[in-house]
Order: sequence, then C-alpha cells, then structure tokens
Amino acid sequence: MGLVFLALVLALIRLVCTAWTLQGLSGEENTYLLISQTYVGQIICAQTACLLLTLVCLLFITSIKPGVFFLFIAMLGSALSGHVAAAADHWSQTVVSVLHVVFAQLWLAGLISLGWQAKSSESTSDIWRLRLARFSKWALPAMSLILLSGILLSRWTVASWPGLLATPYGLLLMIKLMMVSGVLLCAFQLRRWLSTHPTSNAMARTWLTSEISLALAVLFMAGWLASTVPAAHETIFWPFTFRWAAVLAWQQDPVSTGQQLALGMMLGLIGLSLWLIWRQAYPRRAKWALIISVLTASVVTLAATSIPAYPSTYIHSPARLDTASVYAGQVLYEQHCLACHGLHARGDGPVARLNQLKPANLTEPHVNWHTHGDMFWWLSHGKGDMPGFADVLSIDERWHLINWLITLSMGYEARTLTPKPAPFNPWLPSIDFRFQMENNSFISLSEWRGLHAVHLVIVNQSAELKRAQELLTQMKGFPAQLVIVVKPEWSQVLDKGSCEAIIVADKNGDIAKAWSHYRRSFASPDFENQDQQVARTEFLIDRFGFVRARWRSDEMPTAAPVAELKVLYDSLSLEGEIKSAAIHQHD
Repeated sequence: MGLVFLALVLALIRLVCTAWTLQGLSGEENTYLLISQTYVGQIICAQTACLLLTLVCLLFITSIKPGVFFLFIAMLGSALSGHVAAAADHWSQTVVSVLHVVFAQLWLAGLISLGWQAKSSESTSDIWRLRLARFSKWALPAMSLILLSGILLSRWTVASWPGLLATPYGLLLMIKLMMVSGVLLCAFQLRRWLSTHPTSNAMARTWLTSEISLALAVLFMAGWLASTVPAAHETIFWPFTFRWAAVLAWQQDPVSTGQQLALGMMLGLIGLSLWLIWRQAYPRRAKWALIISVLTASVVTLAATSIPAYPSTYIHSPARLDTASVYAGQVLYEQHCLACHGLHARGDGPVARLNQLKPANLTEPHVNWHTHGDMFWWLSHGKGDMPGFADVLSIDERWHLINWLITLSMGYEARTLTPKPAPFNPWLPSIDFRFQMENNSFISLSEWRGLHAVHLVIVNQSAELKRAQELLTQMKGFPAQLVIVVKPEWSQVLDKGSCEAIIVADKNGDIAKAWSHYRRSFASPDFENQDQQVARTEFLIDRFGFVRARWRSDEMPTAAPVAELKVLYDSLSLEGEIKSAAIHQHD
C-alpha cells in the first residue's frame, strides 16, 4: 500500500509540473483552450481523472487492485504527453516512451519505500536486508530497460552530437546523465554490500540515502527537460572554434592530417612501451607515463581530425531548395560573385585574373564538404581574400546564394547518375517547385515526400511529347507519381486519359532551367555550359526526395520500358529512410 501511495505522489508531481509548464506557455487567458482542445491537454485531463480514481480506491475500497489499475493508466498518460510520443513518427517510439516513464516511476517509488523503511526499526533487522536484496534483483533489469529506453529517447530528442553539446536541452540531458551515473554507483555499492554479509546496516542506509537523493534530482531534471525545447528542434549555435570531422579533415589536407595522426600513434606506443617496461619495477612511474602519453596522443589526434567551425556551422538553411531560390541565387551570383569566381564559377573571373587572386572553384566537390552554416558565415564575414557580404546581402539573399552554389556543385557531381539507381545510396536532393493543379489549388513536388516516389519528366522539344504521351498511356496504377513538365502551349496537346499524372506548364522555363543543373553525365559533362537544354530528361526520385537515376534522350534514344521502370521503383520501395545532410538541411 505504501509503495502505491508513493507512486501516486510521484505521478501527481509530474502531472503538476506538466500542467504548470503548459500554463506558462499559453498564458492564463488561453489555458482552458489549451487544456480542452489539444492532445497534451486532453491527456492531462485523463491523467487527473485516473489519479483521483486511484485516490478514491485507496481510501474507500479494501482491494488495492482497482487503485493500481488507475495509477498505471495515469503513468501511461505521463509517457504519452512527452515530446517523443507527441511527435512520434512510429508506434515503436511511443512504446519506448511508455516503458521508460512507467519503469522509472516504479523504480523510484520502490527506492523511496526502502528508504522510508530504513529509518524505522526494521532497518536493523534481517527483514529489511531481505527486502533490499529482493528489490535489487528486479531493479537491475528494470534499470537496464530504463537506460536502454533513455538512450533511444535521447537519439530522437537530441538527434546529433552538436545538439547534445550546444543546446540547453543537451546540456540539461548531460547533467541528468551525470546524476544517473551517481545513481548507478550507489546501486553498485549496495549490491556489493549485500554480497559481503555484513552485520551492520549503517553503510547500506548511507548508500541508499545517497541513491534516493540523486534519483530525486534525476526526477527534477526530467521535469525540467519536459518543459525544454528538444535539441532536435532547436537552432544550434556552436560555441567552439572547431568541430570533429575526421573524413573532412583528411579530404581537405591529407598530408598534414596523416602526419599528425602518425605522431599521435607514436606517442601512444611510446607510453604503452614505457608502461610494459616499468610496470614491475616502477608501477607508479609506469602508470603516469601511460596516462600522460594517452592524453597527449588524444589531444594530437583530436587536433588532426578537427576542422574550423563557426557559431552558424550547424544552422540549417531556412530557404527550401526550390526553383525560385536557385534562380534568385544565380542572379545574386552574377551580380556579386562573377567578377572573381568567373562566369562558370571555376575561380577564373576577370578581377581575380587582374589581381592574381585564386578564388575557390565552386564547381568542385569540396563545396559540399562544408555545412550550409559554414558557407553562411563566410558569405557574411568573409574568408581569405573574399570580403563579407552581411552589409550588402540580406539574410534570405545569402541563403538563396548558398542554395545555388549547392545546386551548382551537385550538378557537376550528378555525372555519376546512371539509368540504374545505386541501392541504399541517396545523396542528390531533388529541386522543389510549386505548380497549379487543375482545380486551381497549388501543390509542391515535396508534398509527396514520405508518401511515394516521383517519376519526373522534363520535355524541352516537341518531338519528345511522344514519349510523354506513352508514359501517360501506360503508367496507370504505377507505383510512382508521374509529373511531366512542358511548355504551356504543349500542355493541351497531351491526353492524360485515366492516368493520375500531373502535367505542369512551365510558364517561364524556370523549372527546366533549375533541373538542367542535373543534366550532366560522363558522356556529356558539358563543363563549358554550352548544352543546357536536353530534349527530354527523366528523373527517378525516391519517396524521401532524393534523385536516384536519370535518363537523357540523347544518350538513350530508346526510352526505358515502363515495365523496367516499375521494377526499379519496386526495388526502391523496400529501402527505409536513410538520413542525409544534403536534403535535411532544407527541410
């Protein structure tokens, strides 16, 4: 009965904290609407009812079972009103959240119950020791489950190491983890005490009191975290002048990185050798030699595998990668960057040649080695001989320019695209565009993201309308949305029939121009931008928004049969989502 009452009190405290947080977010005048008309508010109402029923059952009903049932339902409510469950993409996330909260509350209630008994006369008897041993048996698997579920929840709420290190939520979570480490240390000492068969319980009471204090502090931190914006939804302002990126450090300067890594390895081997030589005759000296060498090697290795970082390094672009943004960025490039970086962005502009400057070649892969936030910082504050443009370009204009640079560089890398998609290798983001439907509503290409794949056809010559009509005739019931982009005067020529395709009239040719960046192939690299329009280009876009394959009419005069396309789309439908910074920086 006492354990149930303690669990009831803990559930009530958590409920009050959640309700207080909601009231603070909404203001007094909106509290009623927030409680009655939101998902979290309705969960709180249900929890309140269950806790009241629990109290009634414990006070007026002899059987404890009804009270335990209602208390368990209230605990489920605590889990269902959390960040993860409220924004869960899959039912498994909700299950993990429920297990974490319920087992944590039960464990804490049992711990406090033992602590209460430790202050009574029972604490000097063998009965209390037996209860402690019984609690320790089930607490070990329960704590393992709490830790495992907590790690999974942290992955969803934090999402990245930068989010853990550079957001209020991440810092609070690390403090909570340090407190949990203290709890585990106390639990370890208690289990060790139980195995020694001591005559006095005084030491056990000390460790138990410490564990309870830390557990209550963990509960407080959990409530604080519940009212803090998760790191996955927070803008990250990086506080350090470097970030760990071993692959990029190697790509940018393989010689220096290799030398520093070799030095770090040598220092580590020297320390290990000294420890092996001295560990018998001079154990203290051997230990310190090993510690110093490991620390020195770690510092050298960290420096070798780190690259410069800025406050905006992990800020994602607020401008979607769409045709309007790409076009706006290209115009800005021609106004402000062409003189140095050149007409084709290869670092050979007239001002650069005149002043013997060496601007970066923006068509090379190194553009995509950097985060969008890095490029935003350089555009704002300058880099090397390049001046900053914070006083010249607005924030939105800088992001548009970055979108064009990313598209330009990826367009040159698109030479690797083939008619057959490489499995489990999404890297090239699709360029979004907005268009009008037949019912006069507007829709974007990205609105199919997460639902199903898209087969995009861009027609630039009337002779290729035959292929477009063939697809409209044969792709009824196809496992991908067919989108055909044509000139306005051709849209009336095509007959959709019963095919649920979409025909987009590209009024100003902006869609075709933007997607022409992805036209290049090994057979037609077009480094001089002399062949910007292909008669017909078809793109396979998976359901997560990545371009996975491409067909050019001049390289494949015989178009891919619809049956063959269906096999490709069916194979891609088996792939799960693969995270890639290339596209998620634009989401």
